[in-house]
Amino acid sequence: MTVKRLIWGITAGLWMASIAAGTAMGEEAVPAGKGPVSGTAAPGVRKEETKEIGPADGTVAAGVKKADSGWVEENGTMRYTDSKGNYVTNDWKTRDGVSYYLGSEGTVEKNTWIANTYYVDGEGAMVRNSWIHTDGKDGLKEAGWYFLGRDGKAEEDGWKNIEDGRYCFDSDGRMRTGWYYEGNNIYYLGDKDDGAMRRGWQCLEFDEDQLPREGDSSKEYKKAGENARWFYFQSNGKAKRSTSKEYNPATIDGKKYYFDENGVMLTGWHAVKNSAQSGDAVGISRFIYLGGPDEGYMTKGQWKQLSEHPGNSSDQTVLKELDSGKGPKEGDKEWYYFENDGTPAYLKTTATTMNGAITKVNGESYFLDQYGCRQTGLVRVISGNLVLNGYFGDKDSDGRMRTGRIDGVEDGSGEMQTFYFATSGSAKGSGYTGEKDGFLYSEGLLVKAGDDMDYQAFQVDGKIYLVNAAGKIQTNEKAYKVDDQYTYRVDSGTVYSADSSGNKGKKLEKGEKLPEFKCEKEYKLK
Repeated sequence: MTVKRLIWGITAGLWMASIAAGTAMGEEAVPAGKGPVSGTAAPGVRKEETKEIGPADGTVAAGVKKADSGWVEENGTMRYTDSKGNYVTNDWKTRDGVSYYLGSEGTVEKNTWIANTYYVDGEGAMVRNSWIHTDGKDGLKEAGWYFLGRDGKAEEDGWKNIEDGRYCFDSDGRMRTGWYYEGNNIYYLGDKDDGAMRRGWQCLEFDEDQLPREGDSSKEYKKAGENARWFYFQSNGKAKRSTSKEYNPATIDGKKYYFDENGVMLTGWHAVKNSAQSGDAVGISRFIYLGGPDEGYMTKGQWKQLSEHPGNSSDQTVLKELDSGKGPKEGDKEWYYFENDGTPAYLKTTATTMNGAITKVNGESYFLDQYGCRQTGLVRVISGNLVLNGYFGDKDSDGRMRTGRIDGVEDGSGEMQTFYFATSGSAKGSGYTGEKDGFLYSEGLLVKAGDDMDYQAFQVDGKIYLVNAAGKIQTNEKAYKVDDQYTYRVDSGTVYSADSSGNKGKKLEKGEKLPEFKCEKEYKLK
């Protein structure tokens, strides 16, 4: 009977087939380096005791000389006779360097397993250094692939390097496939017609709610998805994984990754650190960000705009909630800056100056709140009796700290105001109080005469100043009118009241109430 013999080649662990004519009737032998393929069922295995076939009276087989031994052909059938002329049975004999098995009838066995360990092909030759596949219908071997070594024995119970691949075989010699669990180690060995041990990054079908059983195969993907996850298999085939409930980093190609107990690469936010840093009010310093579904490495030394946040992560319970809430809502886009250790920058409770409240990146200063989110607009930090006001651009800006005089700043009430923020020192960026360039400021806000007022006197840091509607400090020594009546007089830098003729009256001991303003964001440090 003519059947098809499958000859396979291995390319990067994948099996590619071509078909050639052959004469196999059951399992199909494939030379080493060609690889597993699907085949037909194996014939039965014969295990009878070795015996000699001949007449009962001990005479030799007809037509065979008693003194001769070796291979003989009778009616097209090959047999082997011993020195007595008897047919050799249940034993191996060699011809032209090829081993053949003589069965219980003394004939060469073909296309069958011998002693459940060896296999002979369609010509009866012992198969060596080749793959054999069975469908398991004969009940002698489970369906799958088997490899016959140089001595013809099926590889059993262990690992074997074959050509460019590494394979694992069970105690019966069947090639293991799919997920394989050995001790505390996890391996992946491809699908049923593959078997090659995987190394490096593999994106595999995976369902956390229904973990794969040993031998289950998973589809292979190029990208992670709802039912696909990334795994990393070391050069020895063992999946990187956590062996405890704690997070343990793995450095791969210079980047830091984390894996769970099943070997799944972690992504997104995770609280990998056991405790928060000093000055961290909410526990944000316990977190790192491991990128999106196809990234997985720890983000560091860079900005990231994210719509997923620690408060929405699987570790959200480690975060403390402030009066203002538990940080940004899921879906809200926020900018984070990650330090070189992977920790997000954040507002520390120990800040007593604007310099201590900001984060510096590439020479620029930014304000990030207690949850690590970058803020813009007018920002107020309250620490005990200390009040710090800063400005970090409008809502569409890059959030850099602004200094000096800035016109057209929208405050928390929607009013457009003028501010001055310190330009140097530890107070840099904080609202300035006092005289600057001939103008008066209080906590950064320009102090000016109110609506319909020509001039008004204000007290700042214990000193009385007279300012006009533009906030300009009046220093000319003269009398000043309000509503066309003399009201104030400046003499030697001191502000006095004035009589109706403009003459100097009493020295002013207090001024008008300083203007107040709301900030877009306010942070109380504890």
